[in-house]
Amino acid sequence: MRCCAAPVISIRDPGALELVQSLLRQGISVRIHVSGGSMQPQLQGGELVEIAPLAAILPRLGEIIFLLDRQGDPLVHRLIWQRSQNGVPHLLTKGDACACFDGFIPAEQAAGRVLRIISHSGKTTDLRTPRERLRAALIVCRALIGHALRKAAARL
Repeated sequence: MRCCAAPVISIRDPGALELVQSLLRQGISVRIHVSGGSMQPQLQGGELVEIAPLAAILPRLGEIIFLLDRQGDPLVHRLIWQRSQNGVPHLLTKGDACACFDGFIPAEQAAGRVLRIISHSGKTTDLRTPRERLRAALIVCRALIGHALRKAAARL
């Protein structure tokens, strides 16, 4: 018998997004199914991700976070950069398979960090291991270097 520490929720269900946000604000981790290909190859779509509340600690560069985009739609994307605008922390995220950044979003729109990925076969990947943190750092470097090269090429 397999025991789940966190409930599995589909944020497509009516009211589910609000429920997920409420649980995370209360300090309760949740599991949701992800969809889409924006995070390939890390996430193919259909996996379960375990999301822990952010609490008062801002996410680290490279972490995959659960947040609302500018339109209020939920995203599970990687944190690429942080900056302060008028004293308010803002986060820059990007899907690993996306060419463009999502744009800076106020940190208050981020509700959680992805701790684990549970594949279709049941294999669990803990994103807090040294190997996964190194992988995340390399992905961030690739995104920032690619951005810098595109800007430099545009100036030529």
